[in-house]
Amino acid sequence: MKSSIKPMLSALAFAAGCSAPLAFADTITFDNPDLTSVAVRPTIFTTQGFVFTAIDFEMVAGGVQPYSNGTNVLKFAPHDIVSHTETNAVTFRRQDAALFNLNSLEFSPGDFAGNDARMGIKGVFADGSTVSGFVQAHNGGGLTPVDFEGWTNLASVVLTGNLLSQSYVQVDNINVTAVPEPASYAMLFAGLGLLGIVGRRAKRA
Repeated sequence: MKSSIKPMLSALAFAAGCSAPLAFADTITFDNPDLTSVAVRPTIFTTQGFVFTAIDFEMVAGGVQPYSNGTNVLKFAPHDIVSHTETNAVTFRRQDAALFNLNSLEFSPGDFAGNDARMGIKGVFADGSTVSGFVQAHNGGGLTPVDFEGWTNLASVVLTGNLLSQSYVQVDNINVTAVPEPASYAMLFAGLGLLGIVGRRAKRA
């Protein structure tokens, strides 16, 4: 009896591990070789499992010194260069449309920077409700880290071009985490429950 239970325990442990929630942390660096770019107006590209879309001009390139960490950054214009009226915005979401948490990002002024740069940021939840604010950096500094608290279970995030001047803004190292699907939790708890039952039977045997 014992010899048949041990393999079962091992199999259940493996199954429980496989069904564990896929909660991962990732940092979007704009340096990955998987990055693909598609035309402009709107500009669309994908990288590291996320889709980025801009109303008008955006690009991935080396940052303007001293606002750079020596690698690629996301740079985008402050407004729609065609209409000159609509503020440019970059929206990013997961390719698989799953929810995610926004933990932090780095931000700085870009080309033609004035004294300060301010970027609007809005998180869109699955039910359509939003959370919003802005981040600001002074000309002359490097990339400024910005932490977000409570920006969880988001369907997308919208970054709005410079709200203070006609200079570009730069964004890098966007740290996100996946939101586990409810089914993943159910499978995990079911697997743990089976392990407990088989464990008790093994002790009695």
